[in-house]
Amino acid sequence: MNKVDLSVTLAGMTMKNPVAVASGTFGFGREYGQFYDLSELGAICVKGLTAQRREGNPAPRIAETPMGILNSVGLQNPGVEDVIHSELPELAKVFNKKVVANVCGFSVGEYVSVAELFDNCEQVGWLELNVSCPNVHGGGMGFGTSAES
Repeated sequence: MNKVDLSVTLAGMTMKNPVAVASGTFGFGREYGQFYDLSELGAICVKGLTAQRREGNPAPRIAETPMGILNSVGLQNPGVEDVIHSELPELAKVFNKKVVANVCGFSVGEYVSVAELFDNCEQVGWLELNVSCPNVHGGGMGFGTSAES
């Protein structure tokens, strides 16, 4: 039986297939390796990263509704440098492809400083700018909908 080539090229990076998990929904990826063969994915988009560690919003953060789930995590993350030095090397052990880094900030300068930290990070192939998170004040959607910001 012939295999179908599902590879795609996105922004100069070739992926095995167009299947990528959405940022914010898959943590940093490796935690799902016990449930799913991560090598089957085309890409992993890691959760949103800020310059400094963020505890996120206070509980409760998730509410079940008749139509699904609402969440308000608030960009909880250990900070971009911790992810580069701790999370990404661990993820590389189970996912040997480039990942998408989700860059968050509260000013243009913060977006730039977070993005620059990935300049020499071999594991990151793409940057995704998070300008639509509605669960934080002063950044996210507020930043993304303001021309002045």
